[in-house]
Amino acid sequence: MVATTIEEWQLRAQPDRLIAELHDACAQLHQEATPQDPRLPLADEIAEIRHLPAVDDGIVLVARDSAGAIIGLATCTWQYLEGWDHLLGADIAVLPGWRRRGIGTLLLERSAAVAERRSLRLVAGWTRDNVPSGAAFCRRFGAEPALVGQENRLDLAAVDGGLVDRWIADGPVRAPHCGLVFVDGCTPPDLADRVAEVLNVMNTAPREDLDVGDVPMTAELVREFEEAGAAAGKGRWAYYVQDTSGRFVGLTNIFIEPATPDRVFVGDTAVDPAYRGHGLGKWLKGAMTRRILDRLPDVRWVITQNAGSNDAMLAINKQLGFRTTAVHTTWQVAASQLRDNLAARGGDPAASSTGPAD
Repeated sequence: MVATTIEEWQLRAQPDRLIAELHDACAQLHQEATPQDPRLPLADEIAEIRHLPAVDDGIVLVARDSAGAIIGLATCTWQYLEGWDHLLGADIAVLPGWRRRGIGTLLLERSAAVAERRSLRLVAGWTRDNVPSGAAFCRRFGAEPALVGQENRLDLAAVDGGLVDRWIADGPVRAPHCGLVFVDGCTPPDLADRVAEVLNVMNTAPREDLDVGDVPMTAELVREFEEAGAAAGKGRWAYYVQDTSGRFVGLTNIFIEPATPDRVFVGDTAVDPAYRGHGLGKWLKGAMTRRILDRLPDVRWVITQNAGSNDAMLAINKQLGFRTTAVHTTWQVAASQLRDNLAARGGDPAASSTGPAD
C-alpha cells in the first residue's frame, strides 16, 4: 500500500481550484468509461456544484500520493428526501495507474465512516459494464446488484419522422378526452401543484431490489429542483397530458446542456396507471421528439436512462429508435455489513487524513 493522504471536503464548499484539479485528474476516468462523449466543461461543473438543490448534500474524499498528486476520489452523497434519507451514495474511482494498491479499499473505508456518523443504514454504488473492475470491487465487499439500468440513445439523424408524426396524430384520436400542455423552463406557479401530482407517478417506475421508498413530490420540491437546474444554466422542456378536468395524467421532460449542444437528456416520462393503454406515452414521446427536431437543429442524440425491467417504456423507446449504449448497475450493501467486511480485511496504517470532515 502506498503512503496516501485523504482529504475531506464538503461537497458544496469545494474551492474552485480543487474542482479544477479533480476535473483534470478525472480526464483519464472519462476516457476509460465514455471516450465517445464530450466532457462537461469545468465552468459548468462548478455551476452544478454551486447550485445543488437544498435536499442534496455530500462529502468529497480526495486521495493523494506522497507527492500530492490526486490518485483517487470518492463522492459521498445523501438526500434529505423521504424514501431515500437512509442511503449514502458512494461513487468511488481510482485512477487507472494506481489500482490494486488498496486505495479503493481505503476510500470505501472512509465512505463507510461517513455513513456511520450520519446514521445512514445503506450504502450504494454504481458501475458500468464496460469497466468490469467496478463490479468486481463491489462484490469483494459484499454488495449485491439491486437495479440494472440501461443508457439508451436515439440518433435523430436516423429517426423515422413519419412514425413520430403518426404518434402525434394518433394521440387525440386514441385519447380524445386529453390534450398536451408544453412548458419551457421552470414550471409556472399556477401549474406547480398539478406538476407535483403527476411527478408522483414516477413512484410506480420499477426499482427492482433497490432498498428505497417512494418520494412524495410537492410543489416546493418541484420549484427547488427546477430553480437549481436553471441557476446552473440548464434548459428544461416538458410536455404534460391534461384530461378534461385539468388534471395532469402524464409527462415527459428533457434537459438541455448549452455546453453539449449535440445532445439532450430525458428526465422523467410517466403516465398515470389509470390512463395507460391509450397511446399517451407515444403521444408524449412523439411531441417532444418533433419539437427537438424542429427547434434544436444541432441536437443529434437524445439520451435516456431506463430500468432494465421497465418493459413498457423500453418498448416505446425501441420503436422510436433508441438503442442501448451502456448498462449501469446499482449495488447496495447494509452499512453495518460493509463495516464488518472491511474490518475483516484489516485497516490501513499508511493513510492519514486532512481537511474538514462534517
